[in-house]
Amino acid sequence: MNGISFLLFSRKRNIGLWIIVILFASLNALAQWSAEEDAAYIRRFEEKFAKAAVLPGLKEYASPQRYDELYMGESFRDALQQLSNDQGGIAWGWSYRMISLNEMFRVTQDVKYLQANLEAIRAILAARDDKLNKKLWTGKIAPAWGSDKYAECGRAIFAVHTGMILYPMFEFLALANKTPEYKKSLGEEYDSILAALQESLSYHDRQYQQGPGEGEAHYIGLDQENVMENKPLPGNRLSAMGRALWWAWKVDGKKEHRERAIAIGRYIKNRLTLAPDGAYYWPYWLPIEPVKESAPKEKIKGEDISHGSLTMSLPIILAGEGEVFTAADMEKLGKTVVQGFARLNSGVLFGDVTGNPKSDPSLAQLPARWLRLTPFAAETHQRISQFYLTYQPTPGPLDLALLLRYAPGK
Repeated sequence: MNGISFLLFSRKRNIGLWIIVILFASLNALAQWSAEEDAAYIRRFEEKFAKAAVLPGLKEYASPQRYDELYMGESFRDALQQLSNDQGGIAWGWSYRMISLNEMFRVTQDVKYLQANLEAIRAILAARDDKLNKKLWTGKIAPAWGSDKYAECGRAIFAVHTGMILYPMFEFLALANKTPEYKKSLGEEYDSILAALQESLSYHDRQYQQGPGEGEAHYIGLDQENVMENKPLPGNRLSAMGRALWWAWKVDGKKEHRERAIAIGRYIKNRLTLAPDGAYYWPYWLPIEPVKESAPKEKIKGEDISHGSLTMSLPIILAGEGEVFTAADMEKLGKTVVQGFARLNSGVLFGDVTGNPKSDPSLAQLPARWLRLTPFAAETHQRISQFYLTYQPTPGPLDLALLLRYAPGK
């Protein structure tokens, strides 16, 4: 080989090496965590969730008959005797049970589920602070459900609790509206329930703030945890109120409720990060300013998937109504499941939305709430149902109801 040929060969070889380096760097920028890190997480996950020796079929696992056996009848009535939100039990327990009853009605069209929800609604409205004469740490008595657990100063009212509790109640009224004979049976009670729900919702008007961006809105913390005081509430708390507002509008037709829900949805959307893998990711505390740039998921301290499912509940509702969020946005959110926290495709779910193996397995709570993405991203159902069939021998009421509603072929 002469000098010129050798020089050309060396130059081509160097160019080839540089191409390999650039490709490697690009892949590394999108790289997920190591196999060793994932394996360590799986071990911790299976300490929390024991793997089933024999996997049941979905039809065997989730059926209306099984829901009734587990969560209707005597067990339902017994649970109603222990209602209290002092420790957040109505907000983080009974709200899910009420949602499950609404979903079971949608699945079966059997009004017994609406009637059971009516019993729950009566008991929960009777447990409101003003009905029990319970004072907040401020000395006031509020038409909502206080808790002694979270605020440093003492008993407080939390927008997230109010939103969680009101949403399935407004939804119940909307379902009754579509079932004329059942609504007729409610008589004047329908109006009295609606008035009570509107009173609780209005209590939080003092926390509602427009902005900071055009068409955006949020709620701030007032008289609750110190860390929240006068600051925008985290996304999951905003979404809880937003979906209550949306369903309030569905029932009472008040334009203000609709506009507020949409503005909150816009606030959330503008603060999601679209990563290079095409998925949305976000932290528990949404940024104050809108997100303008992409970032790899490894650089994001992702919200846990339990709170994260609540954060995304309003966006999913709005997408179904053609407001703020599109079907394309929901496909990106589907990638959050498939390429994020359910990326192993084995039933193992990571504790945060990015799929970080350093996350806490115990945060994989009620992942069935992500099944609402199924109409937009079909693979969501397989990834989530795999967790239940493999690691959750007995589903909770909402898990079971959502597995039924979004089962393949429904």
